[in-house]
Amino acid sequence: MKSYHVTAVDNTGKTIEDIIAAEDAQELAQIIKSKSLYLLEFKEGISSSESISKLNIKSIVVFCRQLGTMVGSGIPIVQALDMLQSRAVNRKARQIFRNIYEEVQKGNSLSKAMQLQKGAFPELLTNMVMAGELGGTLDKSLGRMSVHYEKEQKLTNKVRSASIYPAILGIVSVAVILMLVTFVLPTITGMFPAENLPWTTEIILGFSNFVTGNWLTIIGVILITIVGLRLLLNIRSVRVEFDKLKLLLPIFGKLNQTIYSARCARALASLYASGVQTIEMLETTSRVLNNTYLEDAFIDVITEVSKGEFISKAISATGAFDPMLSSMIYIGEESGSLGDILNSTADYFDDEADAALQRMIAMFEPIMLIILGIIIGFIVVSIIQPIFTMYESIGK
Repeated sequence: MKSYHVTAVDNTGKTIEDIIAAEDAQELAQIIKSKSLYLLEFKEGISSSESISKLNIKSIVVFCRQLGTMVGSGIPIVQALDMLQSRAVNRKARQIFRNIYEEVQKGNSLSKAMQLQKGAFPELLTNMVMAGELGGTLDKSLGRMSVHYEKEQKLTNKVRSASIYPAILGIVSVAVILMLVTFVLPTITGMFPAENLPWTTEIILGFSNFVTGNWLTIIGVILITIVGLRLLLNIRSVRVEFDKLKLLLPIFGKLNQTIYSARCARALASLYASGVQTIEMLETTSRVLNNTYLEDAFIDVITEVSKGEFISKAISATGAFDPMLSSMIYIGEESGSLGDILNSTADYFDDEADAALQRMIAMFEPIMLIILGIIIGFIVVSIIQPIFTMYESIGK
């Protein structure tokens, strides 16, 4: 399927620019005619399947909620998809929704059409849609997924918001220190003989000379390091160790365990409620955690569960999740209310992650301020000492 950049006018004379997916120019003309538009010009772009990128969570939530509501109201899936793609505000989302609409018109199922979009949709959502189609509960599956991704977005936003203040404080601190070291200190110390400078001033001045004399090299090393780390993280064995480190860090490790536990519980709850088989449920969950170490750990979980072991005991054996997760799953398995327990557990870990983020911020703010104060204080002392030394020499 090709992608066409189209310029057309409607019945009122309004000019419309859009991207439409079609097999050829003839099909494009039919699509334009079905929309009651008059084609002015079109330009063939790259293949729509090649131009597809991952949808953001906001677009996925809109897709699930609106499509689920329309299907639940009895609107045929083809008509619902047509309405969805025509109302999409984001150009990328509109193109993807249009592709799905075209594929379903050809006779493909919704889940198959979503799979053909090459990673635009999360695997969890595709599997949930497939389960809903097989069980005749597509509207309910889409409704669960809209709630799932809304909570996922809230958690992501909380983590992002929590990191903004420390990041800004760190950037400002580095900028202030560099300004003092590279501009203020050399200007003041230049008025004094080098042999009369105290050792603190000599240390800072040496650092200043190094930065000002090698700033291009420093920037180059930083850029090479960043690119090198990105390339290293593309190697699976390195990525596994890096993701494992996320769970073992002194402070962040506990927070990450809580976040992954919430994500695991929510994915299991959604899949379980849609009637997905246990092994498939665990396989899908392992791939939506976004952690290669946990994905490998779930191989042992799946192996043990396939032998008849409880899910709770198999997850507990990994040692990678909060112990509360396996305990709550065990209660659900014993009581026969696993779905409800998983939902409440996911909510619990969401609250725990939020509280942990707030505690971390409350702890790091004074620590960063103290460190910043010590560094700036050392620089100020290094600047003042030569001045006092000069006054003392004048007094003598």
